[in-house]
Amino acid sequence: MIKEGLSKDPEGYGYANEAEINEITIGEGMQIHFIDGGKLRAASDSLLETLTPQENWEFLVLLNGLPKSKMVIQKDANGSYQVTEFGGNPNTLAYAVHSLQVVGEVTEPTLIRERDEYIAAFKKGNQEFIIAPQPASSTDSKGLTSNPDPQTPERLIDVLQTMQNDTSDDGKDGSGTIASAYYADDDNQLTKSIIISAIIALAAVFLIWAYLRRRKRPEHM
Repeated sequence: MIKEGLSKDPEGYGYANEAEINEITIGEGMQIHFIDGGKLRAASDSLLETLTPQENWEFLVLLNGLPKSKMVIQKDANGSYQVTEFGGNPNTLAYAVHSLQVVGEVTEPTLIRERDEYIAAFKKGNQEFIIAPQPASSTDSKGLTSNPDPQTPERLIDVLQTMQNDTSDDGKDGSGTIASAYYADDDNQLTKSIIISAIIALAAVFLIWAYLRRRKRPEHM
Protein backbone atom coordinates (compact mmCIF):
# COMPACT_ATOMS: atom_id res chain seq x y z
CA MET A 1 0.00 0.00 0.00
CA ILE A 2 2.84 2.39 0.88
CA LYS A 3 4.78 1.46 -2.24
CA GLU A 4 1.67 1.96 -4.36
CA GLY A 5 1.29 5.52 -3.09
CA LEU A 6 4.97 6.32 -3.57
CA SER A 7 5.09 4.93 -7.09
CA LYS A 8 2.76 7.71 -8.26
CA ASP A 9 5.53 10.28 -7.69
CA PRO A 10 8.90 8.59 -7.05
CA GLU A 11 11.00 11.71 -7.55
CA GLY A 12 8.76 13.74 -5.26
CA TYR A 13 9.60 11.35 -2.45
CA GLY A 14 13.31 11.30 -3.22
CA TYR A 15 13.51 8.12 -5.28
CA ALA A 16 14.98 7.76 -8.74
CA ASN A 17 12.19 5.64 -10.18
CA GLU A 18 9.54 3.05 -9.43
CA ALA A 19 12.14 0.27 -9.42
CA GLU A 20 13.83 1.86 -6.39
CA ILE A 21 10.52 2.06 -4.56
CA ASN A 22 9.99 -1.65 -5.11
CA GLU A 23 13.29 -2.31 -3.31
CA ILE A 24 12.56 -0.36 -0.11
CA THR A 25 12.06 -2.10 3.22
CA ILE A 26 10.93 -0.86 6.62
CA GLY A 27 13.77 -0.69 9.13
CA GLU A 28 14.04 0.05 12.84
CA GLY A 29 11.28 2.00 14.50
CA MET A 30 10.60 3.42 17.96
CA GLN A 31 7.78 5.11 19.80
CA ILE A 32 8.05 8.89 19.82
CA HIS A 33 8.14 10.89 23.05
CA PHE A 34 7.54 14.63 23.32
CA ILE A 35 8.94 16.97 25.96
CA ASP A 36 6.27 18.48 28.22
CA GLY A 37 6.96 22.22 28.44
CA GLY A 38 5.66 22.58 31.99
CA LYS A 39 7.75 19.69 33.27
CA LEU A 40 10.80 21.01 31.40
CA ARG A 41 10.65 24.32 33.29
CA ALA A 42 11.02 22.47 36.58
CA ALA A 43 13.60 19.93 35.38
CA SER A 44 17.17 19.87 36.64
CA ASP A 45 18.82 16.50 36.15
CA SER A 46 16.29 14.25 34.38
CA LEU A 47 14.96 14.61 30.86
CA LEU A 48 13.12 11.29 30.98
CA GLU A 49 10.80 12.65 33.67
CA THR A 50 9.65 15.46 31.36
CA LEU A 51 8.44 13.16 28.58
CA THR A 52 4.99 12.27 27.32
CA PRO A 53 4.73 9.14 25.11
CA GLN A 54 2.81 9.58 21.88
CA GLU A 55 0.68 7.14 19.94
CA ASN A 56 3.19 7.58 17.12
CA TRP A 57 6.02 5.35 15.99
CA GLU A 58 8.75 6.58 13.68
CA PHE A 59 10.46 4.16 11.32
CA LEU A 60 13.45 4.24 9.03
CA VAL A 61 12.81 3.38 5.40
CA LEU A 62 15.74 1.47 3.91
CA LEU A 63 17.03 1.13 0.37
CA ASN A 64 19.64 -1.60 -0.08
CA GLY A 65 19.91 -1.77 3.69
CA LEU A 66 20.73 1.92 4.15
CA PRO A 67 18.46 4.70 5.50
CA LYS A 68 16.75 6.41 2.59
CA SER A 69 13.74 8.06 4.19
CA LYS A 70 11.51 7.90 7.27
CA MET A 71 7.86 7.58 8.11
CA VAL A 72 5.51 8.01 11.07
CA ILE A 73 2.72 5.57 11.87
CA GLN A 74 -0.03 6.83 14.19
CA LYS A 75 -2.60 4.95 16.22
CA ASP A 76 -5.99 6.65 16.06
CA ALA A 77 -8.86 6.63 18.56
CA ASN A 78 -10.32 3.48 16.98
CA GLY A 79 -7.10 1.55 17.44
CA SER A 80 -6.24 1.60 13.75
CA TYR A 81 -2.79 2.48 12.44
CA GLN A 82 -2.09 4.78 9.53
CA VAL A 83 0.89 6.50 7.94
CA THR A 84 0.75 10.20 8.81
CA GLU A 85 4.20 11.32 7.62
CA PHE A 86 6.54 10.06 4.94
CA GLY A 87 9.79 11.44 3.58
CA GLY A 88 12.60 13.65 4.75
CA ASN A 89 16.27 13.20 5.54
CA PRO A 90 16.53 10.09 7.76
CA ASN A 91 20.11 10.53 8.96
CA THR A 92 19.48 12.31 12.27
CA LEU A 93 16.80 9.75 13.17
CA ALA A 94 19.10 6.92 12.09
CA TYR A 95 21.89 8.29 14.28
CA ALA A 96 19.64 8.39 17.36
CA VAL A 97 18.25 4.89 16.79
CA HIS A 98 21.70 3.49 16.02
CA SER A 99 23.12 5.12 19.14
CA LEU A 100 20.61 3.31 21.34
CA GLN A 101 21.60 0.03 19.71
CA VAL A 102 25.34 0.37 20.33
CA VAL A 103 25.52 1.81 23.86
CA GLY A 104 25.22 -1.65 25.39
CA GLU A 105 22.94 -2.89 28.14
CA VAL A 106 20.60 -0.05 29.12
CA THR A 107 17.13 0.46 30.54
CA GLU A 108 14.38 2.81 29.37
CA PRO A 109 15.78 3.34 25.84
CA THR A 110 13.75 6.30 24.59
CA LEU A 111 13.44 8.27 21.36
CA ILE A 112 12.59 11.94 21.85
CA ARG A 113 11.44 14.12 18.98
CA GLU A 114 11.58 17.87 19.40
CA ARG A 115 10.59 19.73 16.22
CA ASP A 116 12.50 17.71 13.63
CA GLU A 117 15.43 16.77 15.86
CA TYR A 118 15.95 13.53 17.73
CA ILE A 119 17.38 12.89 21.18
CA ALA A 120 18.21 9.44 22.50
CA ALA A 121 17.84 8.88 26.24
CA PHE A 122 18.39 5.87 28.47
CA LYS A 123 19.53 4.72 31.89
CA LYS A 124 22.53 2.70 32.97
CA GLY A 125 21.95 1.63 36.52
CA ASN A 126 20.43 4.64 38.25
CA GLN A 127 22.21 7.18 36.03
CA GLU A 128 20.38 8.84 33.17
CA PHE A 129 22.19 9.61 29.91
CA ILE A 130 21.31 11.37 26.69
CA ILE A 131 22.80 11.43 23.23
CA ALA A 132 22.33 14.95 21.96
CA PRO A 133 20.75 15.65 18.57
CA GLN A 134 23.21 15.78 15.71
CA PRO A 135 23.25 18.45 12.98
CA ALA A 136 22.11 17.01 9.66
CA SER A 137 25.44 17.97 8.07
CA SER A 138 27.27 16.06 10.79
CA THR A 139 25.29 12.86 10.34
CA ASP A 140 25.63 13.14 6.57
CA SER A 141 29.42 13.07 6.94
CA LYS A 142 29.66 10.64 9.89
CA GLY A 143 27.17 8.08 8.69
CA LEU A 144 26.41 5.41 11.26
CA THR A 145 30.00 4.35 11.93
CA SER A 146 30.83 6.96 14.57
CA ASN A 147 30.53 6.07 18.23
CA PRO A 148 27.88 8.02 20.15
CA ASP A 149 28.96 10.20 23.05
CA PRO A 150 26.49 9.72 25.94
CA GLN A 151 26.31 12.60 28.40
CA THR A 152 24.36 13.28 31.56
CA PRO A 153 21.29 15.40 30.71
CA GLU A 154 21.93 18.57 32.72
CA ARG A 155 23.55 20.55 29.91
CA LEU A 156 20.89 19.62 27.38
CA ILE A 157 18.17 20.54 29.87
CA ASP A 158 19.80 23.97 30.29
CA VAL A 159 19.87 24.43 26.51
CA LEU A 160 16.22 23.41 26.13
CA GLN A 161 15.15 25.71 28.98
CA THR A 162 17.06 28.62 27.45
CA MET A 163 15.41 28.04 24.08
CA GLN A 164 12.04 27.74 25.81
CA ASN A 165 12.53 31.05 27.62
CA ASP A 166 13.80 32.82 24.50
CA THR A 167 10.74 31.73 22.54
CA SER A 168 8.19 32.69 25.21
CA ASP A 169 9.82 35.89 26.51
CA ASP A 170 11.08 37.48 23.31
CA GLY A 171 8.51 36.24 20.84
CA LYS A 172 11.16 34.53 18.75
CA ASP A 173 10.12 31.83 16.36
CA GLY A 174 12.56 29.31 17.84
CA SER A 175 14.17 28.70 14.46
CA GLY A 176 17.54 27.86 15.99
CA THR A 177 18.25 24.16 16.32
CA ILE A 178 18.89 22.29 19.54
CA ALA A 179 22.04 20.82 18.01
CA SER A 180 23.53 24.21 17.13
CA ALA A 181 22.78 25.56 20.62
CA TYR A 182 24.09 22.45 22.36
CA TYR A 183 27.39 22.43 20.47
CA ALA A 184 27.84 26.23 20.46
CA ASP A 185 30.06 26.16 23.56
CA ASP A 186 32.26 23.50 21.99
CA ASP A 187 32.59 25.61 18.83
CA ASN A 188 33.41 28.71 20.88
CA GLN A 189 36.07 26.84 22.84
CA LEU A 190 37.58 25.56 19.59
CA THR A 191 37.61 29.07 18.13
CA LYS A 192 39.27 30.44 21.27
CA SER A 193 41.90 27.69 21.15
CA ILE A 194 42.66 28.45 17.51
CA ILE A 195 42.96 32.19 18.21
CA ILE A 196 45.25 31.61 21.20
CA SER A 197 47.41 29.22 19.18
CA ALA A 198 47.63 31.76 16.36
CA ILE A 199 48.66 34.54 18.77
CA ILE A 200 51.35 32.32 20.31
CA ALA A 201 52.64 31.38 16.85
CA LEU A 202 52.77 35.03 15.75
CA ALA A 203 54.58 36.00 18.95
CA ALA A 204 57.14 33.26 18.37
CA VAL A 205 57.70 34.40 14.78
CA PHE A 206 58.15 37.99 15.95
CA LEU A 207 60.72 36.99 18.59
CA ILE A 208 62.69 34.94 16.07
CA TRP A 209 62.57 37.81 13.57
CA ALA A 210 63.76 40.30 16.22
CA TYR A 211 66.59 37.97 17.28
CA LEU A 212 67.80 37.43 13.71
CA ARG A 213 67.55 41.15 12.98
CA ARG A 214 69.81 41.96 15.94
CA ARG A 215 72.35 39.38 14.85
CA LYS A 216 72.50 40.79 11.33
CA ARG A 217 72.97 44.37 12.54
CA PRO A 218 76.56 45.47 11.63
CA GLU A 219 78.91 46.34 14.49
CA HIS A 220 80.04 50.00 14.73
CA MET A 221 83.80 50.75 14.63
